[in-house]
Amino acid sequence: MIKPSLARQFELEAQSRAIQGCTDIEELRGVAMSLLKAWHMQAEMTKHFGAQAMGQPARIKS
Repeated sequence: MIKPSLARQFELEAQSRAIQGCTDIEELRGVAMSLLKAWHMQAEMTKHFGAQAMGQPARIKS
């Protein structure tokens, strides 16, 4: 497993504390939806660039 940089660890801790301290359910829903969308986008980008690295045609969804 790759160990994140100290700066990234700090950012993760700060954001984790902000989420843990949040009591507004609508704000948490917004954060959850943003994270879900970002995760799916990252998965598609990984698939796309992985295919390119292996010399396979990459499919881009529009």
